[in-house]
Amino acid sequence: MAEWLDTANPILSLVLLSVGLICMLTRKRVIKQVIGLSIMLQGALLTVVDAGRVNGDMQVAQSMVISALVVETVVLAIALALIVNVFRYHPEGRVDDLDTLRG
Repeated sequence: MAEWLDTANPILSLVLLSVGLICMLTRKRVIKQVIGLSIMLQGALLTVVDAGRVNGDMQVAQSMVISALVVETVVLAIALALIVNVFRYHPEGRVDDLDTLRG
């Protein structure tokens, strides 16, 4: 069908995974790390869709991606709720300040 997809999709998914991982490892603010996690998850989902396209089983790949998107939404909602609590006590939102939270 489209030969360029055979090379573009794996490269794009690796780029997304790399950018998300670099963002998670280098950023000090919690919200930027959550954005990096979201980018990394999108790269993983692109890999699943590409694997389904290559194997000719798009129905299974699409159902896995939909399930992963639901789980990702729940995880991001919980993470953002925790970030709101972090910003109440530490308005800068730095990860290094989180060890002072006791409760």
